[in-house]
Amino acid sequence: MIVDWIRFATALVLLLTPIAVFHGKHVHYRPIRRDLDAHWSRILRLGLHAFDAARGALGGWLLVHALGPDPAAHGILRHGVMLTQGGVLLAAVTAQTFFCREPDCAHAPFAFVSGLLFGFCPPVIAGFSLVLALAVAGGSRTPAAVFPTLSLAVLALGFLLGGKSLVVRLAFGICAILLPWLYSLLFSRDLVISYRARRSSDDEF
Repeated sequence: MIVDWIRFATALVLLLTPIAVFHGKHVHYRPIRRDLDAHWSRILRLGLHAFDAARGALGGWLLVHALGPDPAAHGILRHGVMLTQGGVLLAAVTAQTFFCREPDCAHAPFAFVSGLLFGFCPPVIAGFSLVLALAVAGGSRTPAAVFPTLSLAVLALGFLLGGKSLVVRLAFGICAILLPWLYSLLFSRDLVISYRARRSSDDEF
């Protein structure tokens, strides 16, 4: 495996730093299973969501372009690029989900996963998958449905547009997208979304 260490190190910093470390006292949380209609304006006003999407996209792109196959590699080393990228993607989404300032909750990294999708996947697949996932989640009024729908959409579109070889290349990314939803089920934690509080007396829940 051939590594561009500057790009790889930058990708690790961007992807593995939990967004929770940037959440100050003005950032509150609300479970996504509850009604979010009254909170959308404050959710969108939190600039960290845009930052999260941007670093996910840039980090994913750098990760893809930082690693190249070694023609002389044999055996499992031939899959070193895919395994390394996959490990970083899984660790990145895990870090964004589990590091949460709200006790006994998991952060729902909608913005980060959306950005990561565009950085790691072909733009056509990323765009159509995201639109489909948002439509399903909005229609069902179940925000958590974004993650499994997005994962299935990338799998289906990847197979239709690139065949089995593209699905194999995207396999770890597909699994990483599913993790927030899966973790919430396995560990019985509420998925929460961050928003900017209007005043210090606002309740987090």
